[in-house]
Amino acid sequence: MPNPASGVANHRRRHVGSTLSLSLGVAMVVTAASTAIAQDAGPPGYKLFRYDEDYRYLAKGAENGDFWDAIKYVPIGRDTPVYLSLGGELRERVEYYSPFSFGLGRAPADAYVLHRLLLHGDLHASEYFRAFLQFGSYFAISKNNPAAPYEDRLDLQQAFVDFRLPLALPGDPMPTIRFGRQEIALGSQRIVAIRDAPNVHRNFDGFRLIASMGNIRIDGLAVHPVFQNVGVFDNPSAWDQGLWGLYGTVLLGSRVGLDVYYLGFDNRRAAFAGSAGQETRHSIGARFSGGFSGFDWDWEALWQFGTFAGRQIRAWTASSNSGYTFADVPWTPRIGLKADIASGDETPGGSTVGTFNALFPKLAYFNQAALLAPANVVDIHPSVTVKPRKDLAITVGWDFLWRQTTQDAVYVAPFTAVPGTAGRGSAFIGHQIALEVTWQLDRHITLEASYVHFTVGDALRAAGASDVDFAMFAATYKF
Repeated sequence: MPNPASGVANHRRRHVGSTLSLSLGVAMVVTAASTAIAQDAGPPGYKLFRYDEDYRYLAKGAENGDFWDAIKYVPIGRDTPVYLSLGGELRERVEYYSPFSFGLGRAPADAYVLHRLLLHGDLHASEYFRAFLQFGSYFAISKNNPAAPYEDRLDLQQAFVDFRLPLALPGDPMPTIRFGRQEIALGSQRIVAIRDAPNVHRNFDGFRLIASMGNIRIDGLAVHPVFQNVGVFDNPSAWDQGLWGLYGTVLLGSRVGLDVYYLGFDNRRAAFAGSAGQETRHSIGARFSGGFSGFDWDWEALWQFGTFAGRQIRAWTASSNSGYTFADVPWTPRIGLKADIASGDETPGGSTVGTFNALFPKLAYFNQAALLAPANVVDIHPSVTVKPRKDLAITVGWDFLWRQTTQDAVYVAPFTAVPGTAGRGSAFIGHQIALEVTWQLDRHITLEASYVHFTVGDALRAAGASDVDFAMFAATYKF
């Protein structure tokens, strides 16, 4: 007799395959068109935050123009500093997990296409006022049980206004007050990130103050995260959560910086470590990053305190990413070493909560598979990166992970304790080998591919977890 499950699986594979073929076809056409118009010395690259781009240089034209220049600087009226800038992003990303989420809860293999379309308009009414509007459409095609952050059919991604205050010293930018819905990333994105993977960008509602003086920048914020649903224009502000604080950066040289920050977080409906209640958590941290004579480093440490459900919070983390690049060797190899430690709760149910909470991190914290959360974990991650071309980077890494304390659970992304792991088994979580390839074809097109194999250790195997294979391919076009 025919196997119904096999028929469904074959249908899903055909669906994913046809969608992938369409995505690749679009990418190839766009690549050819973009390459045809590319110039040897073209305009600057696109930024992580599209609202940071400045196209005023197009007011007088550009020698090496771009196909999209006509919509990047659209003057409104004569003899006025008012202009409109339009743009967007199209990304198609294919993911395959076997099984999904370590097979916990009997989760099967999952293969699907993540579609993302972003369109924005940026109106500069004067040097003192601007308004930014962005819509996002995200689909998870053929995914089992699609939900946020994989799918959000159509919603307001960003909508804010900037007021620039004429208070700056000569040579410094004017302080900016920003109000509305916005994307935010701080520092290395270890604790507040845009969350580029898996699909839906994270956003916040509220106020922000951005000010610079000489080599010092201060970023103040008071915001609520946006609660994401999968429908159409149905993402409200999460009023039961709040994030506030100050993030300061001091440039100590052309390539060296020191960040110091305080962030407060309140969650009236927090639930973890077998308890539920209000969480008020304060984070104080510092980050030292830079590069010199082939060496590069990014070191960060953070202390957390506060209360959760009547218990005291005492948590911490430290992370490092260091490397050396052999600039005079073919393919300019970089030898890197990451090391992270995030505290766990050594006395579950006691008067103190010791589990580190990364708040709003990038989900792809360790690699693109995004399997584990940075809580109650220690990892050592050596890697090698080579560049056969200036626009092509290939990285191979091997990550070894343990629990910081066996009394606490193993946490999977985004921040969920694996049942049956707290107080049981060994400290060893497992190890994962990852291959990542990034090719920046030109200003508009980026191709990415990744493969990860995670071998589970005793801490996860005792809870019924199994080894995972993950593969990903993504094509992004920005304009």
